[in-house]
Amino acid sequence: QQLLQLPGEVRLNQDRSTAIVPRLAAVVESVAVSQGQTVKKGQVLAQLASPEAAELRSQWQAAQKRLGLAQNTYAREKRLWEEKITAEQDYRQAEQSWQEAQIILSAIGQKLSALGLDAGAASGSLNRFALRAPFDGVVIEKNLSLGQALKDDAAVFVVADLRQVWVELQVPAQALPQLKVGELVQVHCEPAQRPGSDR
Repeated sequence: QQLLQLPGEVRLNQDRSTAIVPRLAAVVESVAVSQGQTVKKGQVLAQLASPEAAELRSQWQAAQKRLGLAQNTYAREKRLWEEKITAEQDYRQAEQSWQEAQIILSAIGQKLSALGLDAGAASGSLNRFALRAPFDGVVIEKNLSLGQALKDDAAVFVVADLRQVWVELQVPAQALPQLKVGELVQVHCEPAQRPGSDR
């Protein structure tokens, strides 16, 4: 079989590389990693502060208190209704208020989860939250600095698992019949040329 020599390029495995965004407008309070650093899944990359995080956590705490009060009121009204002391209407209204409080708490909890926030406050501060590594890998891009104001969609880190990469080969149409799925390929990498170098 004829040996094919094809030009190609080593690229990141797109299934194992990701841009990390804050999902909330925030200010950088601390940065824990540098570009090129190896990180573990869940490792803190940076601490950010956001008024929206504080607002959502405050809403969560208030909704928890409302739920507790509604649950106590429902339990009391149910007991009084069963003892024929209060009207069924009061019991049903307390039940409805309890169910509504559950729905509100669940909705706020889902929004916190969608933004990657825990309900509790980190380090006692409602506005603070951490950006964490989604998997083991290497920080190949770092686009933030201390005190910087970030938009919610800013790609502040790119983390990639470099244990597996993709090689993209440029195959001319006439060579396609020679290729088969599952065939072994040898890859020879040449060092990148420096600007102004003839080699």
